[in-house]
Amino acid sequence: MKKYSVIFLPFVIFVGTLVVIHLTTSVFLFTPKSQYDRLENKVDVAIERSDWHRALNLCNKLLALIASDRDKGRVTNEEAGVAWHKTMLHTKYALVLTGELLENFFAYSSYHGFGEMIPEQKSEFFLLPSAYRFFSEIELHTLAMASVFNRFDNFEKPADLINFIESSLIVGDYRTLKTMVNRLEKDGNRKQRRQAQKYRTLLADTAAINADPYFIARRELGPKNDFLVCWDFDLSVLNLHFSNPNNQRAFEYALLIALLNNDFDYFFQIENLLEQFDYNHIPRHLEEAILIFSNYGDNPEISRSMMMRQLFGGLTIRQETILRHEQMTRDLQKLQHGQISEQRFINTYQDTYQLHFLLTSGQQ
Repeated sequence: MKKYSVIFLPFVIFVGTLVVIHLTTSVFLFTPKSQYDRLENKVDVAIERSDWHRALNLCNKLLALIASDRDKGRVTNEEAGVAWHKTMLHTKYALVLTGELLENFFAYSSYHGFGEMIPEQKSEFFLLPSAYRFFSEIELHTLAMASVFNRFDNFEKPADLINFIESSLIVGDYRTLKTMVNRLEKDGNRKQRRQAQKYRTLLADTAAINADPYFIARRELGPKNDFLVCWDFDLSVLNLHFSNPNNQRAFEYALLIALLNNDFDYFFQIENLLEQFDYNHIPRHLEEAILIFSNYGDNPEISRSMMMRQLFGGLTIRQETILRHEQMTRDLQKLQHGQISEQRFINTYQDTYQLHFLLTSGQQ
């Protein structure tokens, strides 16, 4: 018996060790943080591939998961903080790049918090690779260059050097490019070194770069001035985007900032946006804003008839948006008379600009 015990004891210890490792690993794999990390990695991959619709869906899933975990006490605000803010930032970017910003922004912002539409340069989120891609996509190449350049303080990657060079070429800022190309040629892999040689050839004739249709087109979409020196950041973005209405993404982005700030001075630009670009309907949040700022009347039938005939950039407000606005007005009266709860009202209309306006303008 002792002989068998001696033989099987190492086997029992081995099996027991495997069980402990399995249980420990299982617990680790299903902690909230590990779930967040896995989803964040999937978001990063989607963004790396510029698959913005998938990134948006994954961000929505992650935000819902974090909100649920916080409500159930599984994580604190501090524990979920980085994942939360990073995902909110990616969500805003993805909404711009999928064209859903003015249609569905408030559906996502219902997860408590709008934050900055562009992170401050001192923020860690400003340094994310996705921040560079976002700035580049809406032709804010001065910010794109700053995002990459600030990352160099930590670790200079060849891929970041390429990003910096590309944005510098678009902006037409050639001052540091030879140095960057030298670094790329020194530190890059074979493919990146070949890219560096192409840049070197390109930089030998900057007049040709300035005459290249590709660079001309990209520059025409960018802001007319450098706004990094402006003290009022949001207002600077608004003014500079509106000064160049050819950039649809940036124009929509600027209007969203105006909506978030309930800034009436910019709402006349809605008409310009709708006339400038080929929309098949007015984006929902703009419809909601028009209904608020046109003082939609107390007589629904008359007001509805007039509003559905009025053109905005050749388009009319959709009937479903008008009907929902009317229902919200009725429910607001019920809320004021204590007939429905505040939470029910918020849950019903949390995806609308009207609710944001009520909560932030002091008119509720």
